[in-house]
Amino acid sequence: MRALPLLLLFPSLALAQTGLIVQPATPPRGVTLPPTSAALVDEATALSVNPAGLRFIGPGQLFYLHERNLARDQVGDGLFLGTSLLGGLGAGFSLEWMRGRGLPDYRKTSLGLALGSKTLSLGVGYHNLSSDNGALDRLSGFDLGLTLRPSRFLSVGAVVRDVNADEEGPFTLPRSYNLAVGVRPFGERLTLGADYLAPEGDWGDGRLTYTLKATVVPGFGLGAGLSHGLGADRSLALQFAATLDSSRFGLTYAGGGVEGGGLDHVVAVRLSTQRYPALRLGGGSVALVDLDDRLVERGGLGLSLLGITESDPFLRLMRWMDEATKDPRLKGVLLKVSDLPGVDWAKADELRQAILKMRSAGKRVMAVLYNVDDRAYFVGSAADEVYALPSSSLLVNGLAGSVLYLGGTMEKLGVTWDVARVGEYKTAPEQFTRRDLSPAERETVEAYLDAQTAHDVAAVTQARRITPERLQEAWGVGILTSTRAKELGLVDGVLLPEELDAKLRALVPGASYDPYYSPRDEREGRWSGRRRIAVVPVLGTIAGGKSRKSPLGGEVVAGAETVALALERAQRDPSVVAIVLRVDSGGGDVLASELMYRAVLEAKKYKPVVASMGDVAASGGYYTAMGADEIWASPTTLTGSIGVFYIKPALRGLLGDKLGVNEEIITRAPMATLLNPWKPWTEAEQKTVQAWVNSAYDDFITQVSVSRKLDKAKVDAVARGRVWAGVAAKEHGLVDSLGGLMEAVASARKRAGVPDQEELDLTVIGEARGLFSSLGGEPGVDTKLLLSPEPALPPGLQALVRESGLESVLLLEPGLKAVQPFTLSVR
Repeated sequence: MRALPLLLLFPSLALAQTGLIVQPATPPRGVTLPPTSAALVDEATALSVNPAGLRFIGPGQLFYLHERNLARDQVGDGLFLGTSLLGGLGAGFSLEWMRGRGLPDYRKTSLGLALGSKTLSLGVGYHNLSSDNGALDRLSGFDLGLTLRPSRFLSVGAVVRDVNADEEGPFTLPRSYNLAVGVRPFGERLTLGADYLAPEGDWGDGRLTYTLKATVVPGFGLGAGLSHGLGADRSLALQFAATLDSSRFGLTYAGGGVEGGGLDHVVAVRLSTQRYPALRLGGGSVALVDLDDRLVERGGLGLSLLGITESDPFLRLMRWMDEATKDPRLKGVLLKVSDLPGVDWAKADELRQAILKMRSAGKRVMAVLYNVDDRAYFVGSAADEVYALPSSSLLVNGLAGSVLYLGGTMEKLGVTWDVARVGEYKTAPEQFTRRDLSPAERETVEAYLDAQTAHDVAAVTQARRITPERLQEAWGVGILTSTRAKELGLVDGVLLPEELDAKLRALVPGASYDPYYSPRDEREGRWSGRRRIAVVPVLGTIAGGKSRKSPLGGEVVAGAETVALALERAQRDPSVVAIVLRVDSGGGDVLASELMYRAVLEAKKYKPVVASMGDVAASGGYYTAMGADEIWASPTTLTGSIGVFYIKPALRGLLGDKLGVNEEIITRAPMATLLNPWKPWTEAEQKTVQAWVNSAYDDFITQVSVSRKLDKAKVDAVARGRVWAGVAAKEHGLVDSLGGLMEAVASARKRAGVPDQEELDLTVIGEARGLFSSLGGEPGVDTKLLLSPEPALPPGLQALVRESGLESVLLLEPGLKAVQPFTLSVR
């Protein structure tokens, strides 16, 4: 009769423990593990069960196990180390000591590697045995493992143990096979597994093992394993286990045994760098969110030149706030509010809405104001409680709009400009040709400023429970001290630093401050990655080629090639259920805008595409967005500006008359010098370019008419370069709904038919990289910043670059332009 060890109880009671020894003898495979399965194991102990499980470990883990069977005087100890590395690689090492099992005391040393994805992993393990008397010193084995996790509810494992079937003297490691399946019929809280292990050549003489693992509450779980033979050996083995977890420490006790074999005790201790779900014995966590720090563009000049940058800080912050809102561990948030770099009024409204959503989800929010203006105060006022420091300054003095003009400078330089445009509101070239506001531009600025002021007043007075007259009184003061702000009701008090802890305790009783809080810092037990919504950014000036960032921290370019490729990747990726096109651009090159628009039309044939507009989505930015299934804008998003223009300098007055430069031109055609920057257009050239611009404008409004399902004449009436606030754009049918990025994400989710209970990941595809990133091909979508971050350029210098017009040099490149009519600063 051929005997087989009880190979699969949890799954290694037999593998590690029993060994019904026959000749040649089969040494036990190591320390018994708590209940698990070749389809379930995904920790450092996977090296003993299925090496493919090493791929799923995460950051470093250390397990120490002690096993003792008093009836048989058997003792075992095991030390397991494992980690997941970059590129889908997992690695493990273990050292086990076995004593008193009818064999010489021996040691087992193992190494393992696994490679794969969250769905499929392949692994290999090597085991070497050695003993004090040398009897096992040359015995070793190789295991091959596979884990397939095609969905959240199913996991399949397959292992070939001891592939080499090594023999040494009276001892052997026979080749055997393990097939396993795991299911989660009700999600991650209950896991069921079944394994079948059989020796090579005798599939009917194998053993079945059944595993159950249940999470009773986060941080406390129970497990059980049952094993029985199907051939000559019909013995039963049984084991029960309980696990108690804190974030980085875990303790498991497992007790059980084989018929007639006495009670076997196993104690396992876990240490890990990654946090595990822990017992929630306290009142939850309070997190500190320094908005300015999270909004600063990271990456030094050298890294930016190489194309190594972080993702857009605002998109990253919005994703963090959305995840934190859904995290039951988080009970409160302390916001530090100051300058809010890179945030204008529409993005400020998105931040404000994110704060209000946190409050609606039961989080308590306290804002501490440093030096703030109206825009930053608008954000901070959304908190449950608002405090200022004794030395804080509140520049809450009402809104004003400003537009910078260079017309007078051009006159002094002797530079004239040739302009062809459609519509009196397409005033972008006036920045170079005028000294002051034109009537059309004044009308647009006045209307936008009225809309923004009304929105600001309504939001602040409702949040602070004050009258509009009280807010206007604050505006009349100019710069408010903390004490005066308290008197006027703009803040709840003046906070001394030593009072902060007491205020937080009162705000969130029982909660504790967690300086390392992150909504995604806990180990997930999911068997497959979540499906995703892809955010494709169109940020900055629209141009051809690849998206890129200036190393000086000024200009950001949305490249048509990068955006189109990102949309194609998203539409082809089976894990992406919908696409959100995030537009924060005043426009740029007409051809590049058209290419992006066409890419959006193509993508939405396959998946829902929803556009989300940030601070500005004008002209070419609107062109790109209008092809989406649905368009979302904040109430104060600068949008519209439907129109095109062409602008060309005539430099003869500067270079020739003032500097003595001369250019001689020889032509062979009447229009050969049409775009030459030396001399002004002739009347015929002006008519030619104007006809070109008229044709492009007609194409623009035709596409708006088709995409928005509007009468072309109605589109023309609201177009002609006119800029609208988001609320007005909705009234005119240019956008569908008012809301920010997360509202657009929710809409995309609904359009994709994703059930409300299903968790989705939000991923950004196609971000701008450094100046020279295109030298290596398409900028890396998944590039991560591995070095210590530092600001690329001080915010003050970035503002100087923007105000001087230096970040809009693409405006002067040849080609038709679809750009917002002015750079409007509202403070």
